[in-house]
Amino acid sequence: MSFIGVDIGGTKALAVRVESGEVVASERFLLDRAMSTIDSLAVAVEKVADGDVRAIGVGIAGLVRTADGQFIWGPHVAGTEIPIGSELATRFGVPVAVDNDANAAAHAEFAIGAGAGYSNGLLVTLGTGIGGAIVASGEVYRGQGFAGEWGHTSFEQGGILCDCGRRGCWETRASGPALARLAREVVAANPDGSLARSLGDRTITGESVIAVADTGEETARSLVTEVGQAFGIGLSDLIVVLDPEIVVVGGGLGSVGESIIAPARRVVADSLHGGNLRIAPVIQVAALGESAGAVGAALIARERTNV
Repeated sequence: MSFIGVDIGGTKALAVRVESGEVVASERFLLDRAMSTIDSLAVAVEKVADGDVRAIGVGIAGLVRTADGQFIWGPHVAGTEIPIGSELATRFGVPVAVDNDANAAAHAEFAIGAGAGYSNGLLVTLGTGIGGAIVASGEVYRGQGFAGEWGHTSFEQGGILCDCGRRGCWETRASGPALARLAREVVAANPDGSLARSLGDRTITGESVIAVADTGEETARSLVTEVGQAFGIGLSDLIVVLDPEIVVVGGGLGSVGESIIAPARRVVADSLHGGNLRIAPVIQVAALGESAGAVGAALIARERTNV
C-alpha cells in the first residue's frame, strides 16, 4: 500500500509516493498559473500515483483548517476558502489530510530528519516567504490552527510592502525575494559591475545570488550576509519567546545551507539574553531538504488513516 504527499507553494509543487516508510517515487514541477489549486494538486497526485493508494496528504503554504481540510488563505497561493480535502477525496476516492506546509515539514523533520530525538523545537522555512512550525513535547503545536506564521511578524515599521498586504513583515527582509530584490537594485544601479557580470543571463533569484556568492563574488556575498543577518534577528526573537532545543531551517533558500545560516547563527549567538550563561539552541539545516513537506504530508496521511 502507498501514501501520497504533495507540497504545494506559490510557484512549484513536489509530489512523493511513500511505501513502507520509504519514498519510492517523486516528481517536482512548476505550477501552471492558469490552473486552479485543486487541479494543480490533482495533477501532482497523478504524477506519482501507482497501485494501492490508501490516502493523500497535502501540505500547502498558508492558513489551513485541518479539521475539514480547507485552505483558508495564503499570500503566495491563488484562491481562498478552497475545500481541498473534500474535493480531492471525491476525485480519488481515498481519505485526504491537509495541513500547512511547514507543519507537514516539521512532522517529517522531527520524525525522521534533523529534529529526530528532540521533543521541543522549531522548524523555520525560508523560501518565497518565511513559514514555520512549533514542536512541543513531541507534537506539532497549531494553536487555533494558524500557529507558526512568523514570517508576518513586524520586523520594520512602515517597511516594504509584503505580499500579505501589510508593511515591514520579517519575510520582506529575509527571504528569497528579499535577496533577489537587493540584487536587482545593485544591478540596476551598476549594470557593468561585478555582480551583473557574474549573474550574466541568469534570472535573478535568491538561489542564483547565493550561487554567485559561493564563487566568492564580494557584492553577492555581502547581500547574502545582509539577508542572513536579518534572518538571525527574527530567529533571536523566536528563541527568546519559545526557548527551543533546536531550530531546523528548511525551505528552498534555507536548504542552501551555511551561506544563509552562518550569519544568522552569529547574530543569534551575539543577541541571546543571558549570553554565555545559557546554552543556545542548535541551529541546523533540515535533513530532508525540500522534500520535507511532501514526505511529512504523506506521513500525516498515513497516521490519520491509522494504517
